[in-house]
Amino acid sequence: MLIFLFMVLLVPTVECDNSPAGEEQQNLRVLGPIPSLFSLNKCEYLKNISDIETLNRHQFEILEQCLYYYLAAEAQRKTQHFNVIHALAIFPPETTDLKGSRVRIFFQQITLQHFVMNEFLRELNINGYITVFWDDNRLSWSEEQWKLKKLEINSVSHVWVPMLTAQTFDTALRNGDLMEIRRVSINSNGTIRAIINFSLRTFCDDSDFKNFPNDMYKCCYQIEPHINQGGIEFVASGRPVFTDAKYFRDNGWYISGSTPTVQIMPDSQFPQLGFCLNLKRSTKSLYIELSLPNTIISILFLLTPLLGQIHLQIFAKMFVLFLQFSTLQLFSTLISPHLGSSASTPTILRFLEFATIINMFSISISITLWMCCKIRRNLPPWNWLIRTSELINRCICVFNSTDNCISLNENDKSSTTSNYQEDWTNAFIAIHGVAVCALSFIFILGYLMLS
Repeated sequence: MLIFLFMVLLVPTVECDNSPAGEEQQNLRVLGPIPSLFSLNKCEYLKNISDIETLNRHQFEILEQCLYYYLAAEAQRKTQHFNVIHALAIFPPETTDLKGSRVRIFFQQITLQHFVMNEFLRELNINGYITVFWDDNRLSWSEEQWKLKKLEINSVSHVWVPMLTAQTFDTALRNGDLMEIRRVSINSNGTIRAIINFSLRTFCDDSDFKNFPNDMYKCCYQIEPHINQGGIEFVASGRPVFTDAKYFRDNGWYISGSTPTVQIMPDSQFPQLGFCLNLKRSTKSLYIELSLPNTIISILFLLTPLLGQIHLQIFAKMFVLFLQFSTLQLFSTLISPHLGSSASTPTILRFLEFATIINMFSISISITLWMCCKIRRNLPPWNWLIRTSELINRCICVFNSTDNCISLNENDKSSTTSNYQEDWTNAFIAIHGVAVCALSFIFILGYLMLS
């Protein structure tokens, strides 16, 4: 019974193997697997295309990869006796006719995108990029063979690139400087173009602090090779530092850049690229805040002689002196934080000092002459003094007013003593007028010299 059931189950299986589908599977086993498209030589196929514009995006990328690995293989073959991996990225390029020659790094343009100025620390932090070129004959190819004029490098580790650092080799990391190479592209003649993004920081020189708040900061930077210093040569294009119109904001500063220059460090004979930035405040708010009090005080001081009587002038000058000390406190708040790293004194502060001293001299002279007017005298002044005082008081009308330095009774006006006292009073008023005019002239002259 079991043998019968086994024979019944075996018959359909045999019939299935004899079916057309079974025959087709047997034929496929005999013929073997179909060749895959990935087993074809894609590089040879893409090189034979006459017009690369007919390629789609991924085919074009494959063609670029084929070209790069072809160049890398050629460079590896030429340096196989060194037993190194990836010689194209490890060894710097050399001139064909001259072994051991230096790599010429051409700095085409420095572009500034953003900056932050710390006035209290005299510190300037800048961000931007540098466009550089150099030649590598190992990365040259025939345009007729590869149909490519330009090759984009997706990673800087695939080719040799110059490693640059800012300031000096010892202080670059401590200053927080950063430089990164991006957008590397190669022309068919072996010229490499790269963009170096940078974030640099330096301390500025404020030797022009005497013109505060219109002073100018001078901030200088230096760039030098970080690795293989002796095998690199710098070349500058002679262009000044540019600003990126899309991202750059002045932040209330006028900024101008110098022309980058290349110099050789005397101690190490290594190349160094240097450039400077000059910053000056473009906003006038701080200048108005500092200059307006000085202007008002100066006008009030020059107008005090118009009050005529000496004691009124004294009160006015005392008020001006109070304003000067208040302005000094204002300047102490606004200027003192900037005085820590500067040896010079701002002109606007020196003028306030000069004006305060002149005002103190004027107050002292006015008080002295006013007290002299109050002293009773029984003898007349000299005749030349009487005539000179009358001439001065007559020519200068603002001083032609009798100062009531003493109380004279109307009944005693005809007395001889009263006449003598009036002559002395007119003489002291004239002397006071001449002294005030002289101090006003000195004040104006000092303003012109300090401004």
